[in-house]
Amino acid sequence: MKIYTRNDLQKVLQEQKFQMSGLVDPNTAVQIGQLAGVKYIVTGSVNNINLKWVDVGEGVKRGLSEHLGLLGTALAVGASTQEGWNLSIDIVVKVIDTETGEVVLTKTVSGREVLGKTPTFNFDSIIGGAKKAAQEALEDIRPELSKLFPLRGYIIQLRTAPDGKSRYALINVGSKNGVKEGQEFFVIDFQVIQDPITGRTSCDQIRLPVTLVVSTQIQPDKAWTVVQGDKNQIMRVKLGQVVERKPLEGGSGLNKLF
Repeated sequence: MKIYTRNDLQKVLQEQKFQMSGLVDPNTAVQIGQLAGVKYIVTGSVNNINLKWVDVGEGVKRGLSEHLGLLGTALAVGASTQEGWNLSIDIVVKVIDTETGEVVLTKTVSGREVLGKTPTFNFDSIIGGAKKAAQEALEDIRPELSKLFPLRGYIIQLRTAPDGKSRYALINVGSKNGVKEGQEFFVIDFQVIQDPITGRTSCDQIRLPVTLVVSTQIQPDKAWTVVQGDKNQIMRVKLGQVVERKPLEGGSGLNKLF
């Protein structure tokens, strides 16, 4: 899969006299995608930006510390970091199929950035805060995008411990594909199924009841994983089998608070 950046598309647009602003319109996006030879276009638009003052109050923070002990003190300290001017942003993200024009995914995500207690702001500080808030917001679209565009590869090497209880698989995707330590992969096997009535054959895709967990041994184009599962099941893992990364997690609520 090849990803076209905004700059790549700009070349196509210049040749065809399109404007980048047209990407928010599904009809225009379909035309642009077909001209560039891309299957999907991901667009985003800012739906709302809000700036408000947040003051938790000394009484609330003191109450947390008095009634909840150490936990309350920690919450009070965390609340203090959120006081001042808070910039929030809502972004609408859409994924458009350029062949059909169908919007296959649409989601509104939100982010927030604390600008501090400075009474006045300059243009750069507001823009900087908006960018950070947008980055936080876009973390929430990762699960959907990773389901729609799953990372796939295959097993290129296997190692088995002498006792047969542990197995390790080398997969042909690495850091340049976004693979990180702790990520998990499905193992997919294919079986030929024959219809007992018609005699027609088809290919059935199944996920083995095992999980590949990425280790610290990650290279740009490959990564070692630990095969986790029942002893009998991990022995079903074979060279050449397809692997697919499990959907990624979005931004946590805790990170959004602090």
